[in-house]
Amino acid sequence: MGSSGSGHFSDYPGTKAKVVTGDGTGMAGGASGVDKCKQAFHVLLDDVGNSDFYSQFNNVPAVGAQLAIIFDTKRVFAVDMNGVKVGALPTSFNYLVACLEDGVTYVGLVSSSAASPVPTVAADFVAQEA
Repeated sequence: MGSSGSGHFSDYPGTKAKVVTGDGTGMAGGASGVDKCKQAFHVLLDDVGNSDFYSQFNNVPAVGAQLAIIFDTKRVFAVDMNGVKVGALPTSFNYLVACLEDGVTYVGLVSSSAASPVPTVAADFVAQEA
């Protein structure tokens, strides 16, 4: 008995599958068959009170405001249509970096927001392929 993985990160769910050359038509790694990059998602943003948006406007975006997703070389952020950071996505959404690098963009709408007692923003996002 032993593991059947290749010892690479591609063995874990959520990583991109790679085409394997050879006689078969198999794929290596990430064999769930679901492309997470194309899935819509709901997220409660982190660090909204420390964001550029809150610092500039002393408020949060209104429900229905349009957002996008960017990666600033350190974290994945939701930004307003002017590129102002509204909040960071939790690290569980770090897989989006690979999606963004592959040309997938995300458009979202604020589904709920509150400035007090703690600045909070939740949003729903859908993928837009380039």
